[in-house]
Amino acid sequence: MKVAWQLWMQLFRRMPVLIAIANVLRLAALYFAFRWLGGATKMAPLAAIFFVMATWIWHIGQGYGLRSLCVPESFLLPQFRRRLLEYGAIDIGMWVLMPTLFAVVLRAPYLPLVASGFMLLAAIGLMMGCNRRAGLLIWPVFVLFGWMPTLFAELMKSALQSPLTPLLLLATAALLLKLSITPLLRIEDRETDASPLESTSFGRMQTRSAPGEPRRTGALGKRIAALYDRASQRAMDRALNAYKQHPTASRRMVLVRRLLLPHDNPEAIALRIALVAIIVGFYFFAVMHRQHFNPVIIGAYSIMLSMSRFPQLNIGMTRMRPNMADLYLTLAPQTQAEYQKTVSDALLVLVPISMLTALVYTVMGAALVHADDPWHMLFVAAIVSVSASLAALAIHMIGPEGTTGRTFVNFVLIFGVMGVYWGGYWLVDVAGYLIGGGTLTLVTLGFSLGAWFAAQREYQLRPPRFDAPIG
Repeated sequence: MKVAWQLWMQLFRRMPVLIAIANVLRLAALYFAFRWLGGATKMAPLAAIFFVMATWIWHIGQGYGLRSLCVPESFLLPQFRRRLLEYGAIDIGMWVLMPTLFAVVLRAPYLPLVASGFMLLAAIGLMMGCNRRAGLLIWPVFVLFGWMPTLFAELMKSALQSPLTPLLLLATAALLLKLSITPLLRIEDRETDASPLESTSFGRMQTRSAPGEPRRTGALGKRIAALYDRASQRAMDRALNAYKQHPTASRRMVLVRRLLLPHDNPEAIALRIALVAIIVGFYFFAVMHRQHFNPVIIGAYSIMLSMSRFPQLNIGMTRMRPNMADLYLTLAPQTQAEYQKTVSDALLVLVPISMLTALVYTVMGAALVHADDPWHMLFVAAIVSVSASLAALAIHMIGPEGTTGRTFVNFVLIFGVMGVYWGGYWLVDVAGYLIGGGTLTLVTLGFSLGAWFAAQREYQLRPPRFDAPIG
């Protein structure tokens, strides 16, 4: 029990808010269950809904905790696998057996189905927390529900009457547990760390993982990452050869950009846009085949998607501090401000890249939903994306390094951009492209340029830091 308690405390230390939410939901489910026991049968659905949410959230946290716990060094601990099995048995007792006994007391219908459903729900939550690739397996169910809701409802009714359904649910839960936990129990050498400023999105979530946690990438992810790496290497070779032939300040800046932003070369950008196009195309054809939203919102989503890169800039620059010492010695600047300006000028290329991706995503979305006025949407997206990207770069370049402050700043930026986009769309619609667009450009670009120059001045005044981030 002491080991199980320590494992539970590890989960609480890493995700106290999530654990608190799960337990509050469980207490709410218990309250409505006692009301149900007292005769208020209308409380049964509320008790079930709150317990389902509590179980799902709790086991997502458990899966996330297992990802950082099952590192190669942990398997050196005595009887580590056995302790994990004991901890899992205690978890099943708390979240499956005890609720099933309570359901027996309440004389709930379909008791075998309820018990197996508890087990399946816990397995789904654990899968979504510890193995994101396996978590994608649940999406075909939602796709089926979106395509054929009537057939799906009929299948559910038939499943409730079949005595084999509980066995099927238990077998599904066992399969999901195997897909989720087996990769964590394999002892493998760590893969080479990717650049903190990579833009493939495969390692982006790793910035929130515990130190030492291996990157677990599937076969498809490894192949795509290899394409990005080869494109980056070719871009670096071209930049080196061009600089050797004719060393100039502009070609020197290209070298710095290829070093800091390895996946922001033309080939990698084209590959990233192609992958997003495939995913978005599948999403629209598989899930959103019945249009039930305003197509104008496509532009706002495109801008938000292109801006998702900038919070990573804040995290990546912090993680790259020890490596930046080599760049400082290689550049050999006359002053610290000169070095800081070189870095900020190199990062400025993210603004046109962000604008380009926002416009491409907007064109793709407008084509998929057959928007009535795509030029209007594209015009506003072009103005807002360049201003929003410049402001986001300025804020995240000098912004807070803590998770709470960075999250707050990002939320303010996102809601601000949404408001500016909708306001700009209305302004252009009312005042026309010339007056409305000119006013929107003057206001947004004036604000973003002011923010950029102020941030660059502040960044140049700061001394370079090469210390490793704490934690």
